[in-house]
Amino acid sequence: MIIKYDIQKKYAEPEIHICSDVQNMEAKAIYDAVNDLFEQKIRAYPSGKDEAEMVCVADIIRVFTANKQVYISTGAGQLRIRERMYEMEEMLEGNRFVRISNSEIVNVRKIKRLDTSITGTIKMQLMGDIETYVSRRYVTKIKQILSI
Repeated sequence: MIIKYDIQKKYAEPEIHICSDVQNMEAKAIYDAVNDLFEQKIRAYPSGKDEAEMVCVADIIRVFTANKQVYISTGAGQLRIRERMYEMEEMLEGNRFVRISNSEIVNVRKIKRLDTSITGTIKMQLMGDIETYVSRRYVTKIKQILSI
């Protein structure tokens, strides 16, 4: 691996280029590590408070709806957000998050276990002892994404 540090006036802002002759796990890991450092944040509200907290998207375990509100689960607990599910799905689009039902999106990196013994669905065990189920409608999509 070659690492270069190039300072020139032609760069208006810092750029990071990962170059490789083929797509491989090393290049992907470097991309993910750098991306995590500059990860976007989302404004979330603790239960019963109007003061917002900034939460790194990488810390989100899942996004779900309950009582007509949208919440996120993190290692620190549940927080309310003002975005709608479709907005969160667009924001979290990519290989890190996947929608598992109409009311839930999970962080693929926070999945601990999958139980496919239940016919027609998948039971997921997430970090923080969160247990959830994949809706039948999304089972095929989840199996493709997780290569099951």
